[in-house]
Amino acid sequence: MKKRTKITLRTKIYLTIVGLLALTGVFYAATPIFFTTFNQPVGLFGTQFEMFGTEFNTQNFNSIDCLGNVTTVAQIPDNVSNLAIEKYIAIAPTQSANATPAWNPGDKFVTQGNAIYKLSGGSFNLFSFIVGCSQDHGGITFDKTGNFGFNMIVLCQSGGVWEIDANGGQTLLANIPGTDEIEGPAVAPTSFGPFGGQILIADETSGRIFAVSNTGVVTSNALGVFWPAAEGVVVIPDTVCTFSCAPGGFFNAYEGPDQVVQYPPSDFTGLGGNILITSEGASGTALVKFNAVTQKYDLTFFDNPHGGGEQAFFVECGISPTPTPTPTATSTPTATSTPTATATATSTPTATATSTPTATATSTPTPTPTPTPTPTTNISQITPTGTTCTQFANGTAATLDHLNYNVANGKVKNNVTPGVFFYWVKVTAAQGSNTATITQTITTGNFSCLFAIANGSNVFDSNCNSVSETITQNTTTGTVTVNFNAPTAGTYIIGIKYDSHSIGGDPAPSPGTTVHYNFATTGVPGSTQGLDLIKNP
Repeated sequence: MKKRTKITLRTKIYLTIVGLLALTGVFYAATPIFFTTFNQPVGLFGTQFEMFGTEFNTQNFNSIDCLGNVTTVAQIPDNVSNLAIEKYIAIAPTQSANATPAWNPGDKFVTQGNAIYKLSGGSFNLFSFIVGCSQDHGGITFDKTGNFGFNMIVLCQSGGVWEIDANGGQTLLANIPGTDEIEGPAVAPTSFGPFGGQILIADETSGRIFAVSNTGVVTSNALGVFWPAAEGVVVIPDTVCTFSCAPGGFFNAYEGPDQVVQYPPSDFTGLGGNILITSEGASGTALVKFNAVTQKYDLTFFDNPHGGGEQAFFVECGISPTPTPTPTATSTPTATSTPTATATATSTPTATATSTPTATATSTPTPTPTPTPTPTTNISQITPTGTTCTQFANGTAATLDHLNYNVANGKVKNNVTPGVFFYWVKVTAAQGSNTATITQTITTGNFSCLFAIANGSNVFDSNCNSVSETITQNTTTGTVTVNFNAPTAGTYIIGIKYDSHSIGGDPAPSPGTTVHYNFATTGVPGSTQGLDLIKNP
C-alpha cells in the first residue's frame, strides 16, 4: 500500500479509464451502503456471526458487531518495531476441515511483517514465520477448491507465494519476478475458465492479475485485463450470506476515508463464480467474467471508488460463532451519519442484474441463527450453508434452528437469512436403485409458502463420496424425491440444499409472525427436524 497525497499522472489515467467505461455504459448497478468507521481500516474479514478489522498504524485487532460498533479485543504482536504496515485477516472456512492435517474452521489468523499469528482466547500466538519474506505481507486466503490441499495461501509483497498447512508448515509454490506489490490472493473456482482452480493475485503496481498453478507455473497478465492499482481478487460465492442483522453480504475497507462499505446480496444475483478486482486507487471495483463464447475474460465496472480500498470479503457462510475475547479497550461507536445506498456513478445495469437499492440502514439487533452442538449419533439435522457431508457424518456440524425475515408492504422481503440451508439424513439402502422421499410441512397454519431446493443437493456413501442421483421437487407440496443408485448395500447420506430466499415476495405470515416447518424422510425414524421462520423486530 503506497500513500498518495496528490493527484498524480497515474491517478489521472485511472480516472480517464473510469470515465471511458462510463461513456460506454459498462457499469453494474451496485448499491453500496455505509457500514461503519474506524481508524485507517486495512484488514477486514468476517462470518455470519462475527467480523474483525485491523488498523494501518496501530496494533489493534477490532471486533465489529452488525450495527457497526467497533471494540478492540486484542493486540497484534509488534515484531516490526512499530512500522505501520498492512495487516490482513483470514478465517479458516468450512472446506479447510478437509485438509491433511485438518484445520479448525473458524480459527482466525492475521499477518504482521514476516509472521502469521493465530488468535487464541484474547491474545495472538505465533503460528508461522516465513524466513526471507519481505517485511510486509501482500495477502492471505484459504483454498476452497482442494487444488492446494484446502490450505492457507500467503503472499510476500516482493513475489513469494506460499502454501501453509494446519501445523504452520511452509511450502514455497512460486516466486513472481519483477513485482513491486502483489496483494489480495484468491483461489478461483474451477469453473472460472482456463485459470480456474489457480491462485489469482493482484499486482497494485502494474494493475494486472497473475495466476499461479498448483505445480508452480506463473502466468503474467493471466486474465488479459487491466485494473489500475489492483488491490485484491475476491471470488463471488454462489450464495451470498449476510452478516447477522446487517444487510450486507460483501464488505470493503477504505483506509483513506476511515470507513467500511457494505453491499447487499441482491447486488450479486446471478454472478456467483465470477470475481471482483478491488483497487486502492481512484478506479473503484471491477467485475470479471469468463466469456465461454470468446474464450476470454470480460471486465466491467462494478462500483465507484470510495477512497483507498484495502481488504474486501464476502461473508463466510457456515462458521459457528466463537466466544468473543474480553475487550481490552472500547472505541468510539459508529458515526451518527445516516447511511445511504446511492451510487455516485450513473450506471447502466447489466442484463443479469436484479438488484434493488437497499433502503437507509436503521436496523436494530435481531435474532440470528445460532448453531448448537449436535450428538454424534444424529440421524438427521438442519445445518447452515457451507456444512460438509463429513461434518454431518461425524457429528461436528452446527445445527440451524431458525431463519430470520423482514416484511415490506405486507410481503416477505427477499433477504431471509441465512440465504440457504441443508437438511441431512442418513438412510439404509439396498444395492441398486433406491428412492427416498423428503417432506416439508408447516405446522403453525399461518403461512403457505414452502422452500424450494437449490443447486448443490447430493447423495453420498458412508465415506462421503458422491453417488449417482436424480433429485426432483414437487413445487406444490414441497416434497423432494431422491433417486440414487447404491453400489453396495449400507448407509447413505442425503443432503438437500434449500433456498431461503425462495419465499421472498410471498404474503407475510398471519396470524402471528413465527412459522414452524418440519422436514422428514418417509419411513426413517428420527428423521424429523424442525425449523422456525422468525420475523425481525
